[in-house]
Amino acid sequence: MSLDQSTLTPEEVAQMLGASPWWVREQARRGRVPHLRLGRGRIRFLPEHFDALVKMVTVQVNGIANEPPASQPVDLRALGATSKSIRAHQNRPHVQGDVR
Repeated sequence: MSLDQSTLTPEEVAQMLGASPWWVREQARRGRVPHLRLGRGRIRFLPEHFDALVKMVTVQVNGIANEPPASQPVDLRALGATSKSIRAHQNRPHVQGDVR
């Protein structure tokens, strides 16, 4: 069995996901997804590793709109925003819901 024929390179995985090869390699380096490390810097993915990566980046939606109504202001403090970043956000008139 040849590993090159049954494994995927980071470039192939990136192309299938529409991501950059750097991002795919970074997920492997940080240990976020399973992968094979064959020698120095040579990363390969098995089909089940690819499935784990897809599962990791999949966002579950319950059919409920996640966006707040436009008439209700967004509370940026819930995101841990600083007063400086809140002011910067409020000074962007092109963002829907912002009042200048």
